[in-house]
Amino acid sequence: MGLKRRIGVAAGGLAVVLVGATAASALMDADWLRARLVNAVQRQTGRQLRIDSLHVWLLPYPWVDAKGVGLTDMPDGGRVEMFTAEEVRARLALTPLFSHRVVLDDVTFVKPTLSLERTDDGRANWRFVPPSRVTTTGEEKSDSRAHVRWDIAVDAIHVRDGSLAWDDRARRMSGATTLDKADISGLTSNVVSLDIHGRRAATTYTLAGSTGPLPLSATAPGTPPWPVHLTATLAVDKHSSGTLHVDGAIQSPANATGYALQITGTLDDLRSLNALFPRANLPEARNVSLQTAVSGDGAAPILKTLHLHVGPTDLSAALPELRTSSLTLDASQPTDRVAVAADGKLGDQAVSLHGLLGTLEETGRALRAPDDQALPLKLALVEGQSSLTLDGVAGGRRTALDIHGSLPSLAFGPEKPTLNGLKADGHIASDAPVSVLRAHDPAALMRATQATLDVAAQRVTWRSVAWTDVSAHVTLDKAVLTADPIHGSGSGVAQTARFTYDASGETPHLTISASPIVLPSTAAAFWSGAQGLVDGSLQIVGDVSADGASAAAWRSSLTGHAGASMVGGRVNGAVLASLIGQSIPVHGNIGLRCFGAHMQFADQRATIDRLGLEADLLSMSGHGTVGLADGALDLHLLPHIGVGGASASSPVGVSGSLASPSPHLEPGSNGRFAITVGGSGGEADPCPDLLAAAREGGPGPAAAPASSRKADKLMNLLHGLFH
Repeated sequence: MGLKRRIGVAAGGLAVVLVGATAASALMDADWLRARLVNAVQRQTGRQLRIDSLHVWLLPYPWVDAKGVGLTDMPDGGRVEMFTAEEVRARLALTPLFSHRVVLDDVTFVKPTLSLERTDDGRANWRFVPPSRVTTTGEEKSDSRAHVRWDIAVDAIHVRDGSLAWDDRARRMSGATTLDKADISGLTSNVVSLDIHGRRAATTYTLAGSTGPLPLSATAPGTPPWPVHLTATLAVDKHSSGTLHVDGAIQSPANATGYALQITGTLDDLRSLNALFPRANLPEARNVSLQTAVSGDGAAPILKTLHLHVGPTDLSAALPELRTSSLTLDASQPTDRVAVAADGKLGDQAVSLHGLLGTLEETGRALRAPDDQALPLKLALVEGQSSLTLDGVAGGRRTALDIHGSLPSLAFGPEKPTLNGLKADGHIASDAPVSVLRAHDPAALMRATQATLDVAAQRVTWRSVAWTDVSAHVTLDKAVLTADPIHGSGSGVAQTARFTYDASGETPHLTISASPIVLPSTAAAFWSGAQGLVDGSLQIVGDVSADGASAAAWRSSLTGHAGASMVGGRVNGAVLASLIGQSIPVHGNIGLRCFGAHMQFADQRATIDRLGLEADLLSMSGHGTVGLADGALDLHLLPHIGVGGASASSPVGVSGSLASPSPHLEPGSNGRFAITVGGSGGEADPCPDLLAAAREGGPGPAAAPASSRKADKLMNLLHGLFH
């Protein structure tokens, strides 16, 4: 046999042997390797590794294929296994096996799931604690060399179609994401490279760069700092939205101590992070740019520098209707106080905020622990020639602020008051924790706060009402808020009022005294819950008190007496028709000469002892009751249609409710239903007496003289009474 033929036969025989060995290895469950992997993982991590099946292949290079892989969670964790994968493939290095080491290279995880968890007491399932003693498996016990410990090492990891979830209850952070791919290499060296691509809904992100050795472990004294060089990107609907660069080192990453990091980044809109962190509920904040240096330990990092700029931002969560067009925070070194500058609008009012917070360290501590660290501040709210300054400290259970303000104009928005020539001076002190503010508990805040404030305005306008020389002395002490006196002039009347809100008891108590005050009728309609019968300037007089902390509670518990009167203004024809009957031919608004009502409040009921109005071609008088809790009506009205002797009237009863009145004809004194037509035409003007009763004898403007013109088409008006 020739040499070539012999070589061919030998090669063919070797191929048959190798193919047979490969086929055998593919079909054989490699229990010998599975046992060593399981015990190595248990010895190094204290966790149990599950491998449903494991095969070793020799060609074209040694590699392993594991199906049904899982790693148990920490004891008392939230789940049985913190990690699972449908399949794991990896190259197997043969030489390290002779040194009792299993070295896996290019490990690929197919459809893995990883759930990270930290409990309320700070235990994290990604921290592995090797047991003091390891129990070997049955396979290893049958091996004469079972006493030999095997180590496992992984050099590179590749993830495809994975998922990651985290639940950090200690820091109240949770979320989930899909990992399209994650390539991590250099795990057996001191430099680990990362290239991660993930997504959640329409938001995608990448993380690339390098770090020190992984996994993290306790750092021995003298160990070099753990380097970090990472870049993250964010895209929404395939459009780039932001970048973040982190460079520096951490002395002990396992213990989160010894930060020394430089962080820079940009973000188009803070809300784009809500896709990754759905529970964060982050507000709109556009064109965010950040440059900072961080040092410190654990959850208490210290900012060395800070340069933050934010474009249009919605801060309504901090103060209703507050939006800024720009916001900056700047400090170049730790000892510098943080400079604040913000421009925007509070409702329709343009505002500009400038000033100083504490140093970077003080501000950082106050943000992390506002109940323990007071924040120094000196802020000025400026708009043109207007300014409102706050100077002192806030938070840390020792708030103490001096308040000085001067505003030429302050508008609270449509249908709300506008103040001109406003000045405020006072002091506020409080030992309330920030948790009280977050809980929106006004009573608790009042119990912890003392304040004195003097407020004055040259002019205040609110719809149809204008006041001049308005002033109020406001105090808060022992949970009692008092505004006494409140002075002002308007509508030809000197006005005085007193307001007290006592939250010192279990149920807050409210008292209001007016002698008199003038309000727009829309404000009175809002507080009473009634539809607006009249529109204009309503003069209020009386003393009332109520219990509770809401408008509904105040209405149902109201006691005392009050009168309301108006001269001029208009009568709402639709509301009037709902009270005296839809058949009355009243259209649109009617000019009003005078209106008056006087009532007593008790037992969840307003008893109206005097009610009347005089308007064009119509007058009305009456009395009755209104339920304060349910708005139930029991009114007895006598409307007069026409003028003087050319008039008609008929008693009307009104039942139902304020929201849905139900008028009906009532019988006269003889028990019969009738309509009275005509009159003497010489009756005295009812307005003076009506206004005197409603004003409880106090001063006020007089009604205009009655018109002498007759009603046109009176027969049409009378016809309406019969249908």
